[in-house]
Order: sequence, then structure tokens, then C-alpha cells
Amino acid sequence: MTARDIRYQAAVVDGGRLLLLYCVPRGEAGFWVLPGGGREEGESAEACVAREVREEAGIEVSVGALLYDVVADPPDGTYQRWRTYLCRVTRGEPTPGGGEGWAELTAVQWLPLGEAAAWNSALDGDPFLIPQLRRILGALPAEDASHLPPAGP
Repeated sequence: MTARDIRYQAAVVDGGRLLLLYCVPRGEAGFWVLPGGGREEGESAEACVAREVREEAGIEVSVGALLYDVVADPPDGTYQRWRTYLCRVTRGEPTPGGGEGWAELTAVQWLPLGEAAAWNSALDGDPFLIPQLRRILGALPAEDASHLPPAGP
């Protein structure tokens, strides 16, 4: 693996739901992630996010506002920061695709943003993704978050 400074991620929101991809590293248990990855030389942050979503989920998105920029957790040496952008589907239905050789993307799901009980059952209390979901929910523009119930503790 090569070290990169920033992982550019997509919070693909549609109808109060967030797109997640199931990542299965070779020889390890899988986990749910936001689509994203590292920027290529000369590529803008927005172009990187759109490319990663296209490669990993097979859909086209419009890339909107930066929702948050935080220190990566877990800091595994691959990325030091996560930058997450609000995205909207412009074309296609998500299907898992791509992979890095060390892992495969095997499934997609639309997770209800405002239902903490759904998070826990779908994500099995994931200690890395659930804080990201809370950050996303807290950073969504009012028009996206107004109809959502509180995410819980």
C-alpha cells in the first residue's frame, strides 16, 4: 500500500438514505465504508470523489459541499485525513465494483440516516463508521436533515 495524505469520500445521500459499500480485505472480515480513495496527480478533490464513486459503485454523482475534514480514524498509515463531500446521484443504480487488489467491494446498501437502530443492526456497532455517520448527519444542509429523526447517542 502507498501512503496518501487524504482520503476523499462521498456521502451519497438520496431520500434520507446514505450509500455504503461492503469492503472485504483479503483474509479478513468485511466492513461497510463510504465510497472514496486517493487523488490522482492533477485531479481536483471533486473530480476524485466523482471518479471513486463511479469506479466503486458504478453511478454518476454531482459533488457538492465539503461536509467535514477530520483526522483519519483509524490512522492505519494509508490516510492521515478524511474529507467527506455531499453527493447526489445523477445517473445509475449502485452496484459494487472495483477493488484495490488487497480488498474487494462485494455489496451496496442504502442506510437510513436518521434511524440509529438500523445503523446498529446493519453495521454491528462499527466503531469507525458510526462516528462518520453522526458527523454526516450533523453536517447535512437543513433541507436534507429537516425530515430526519435524531440519530441517537
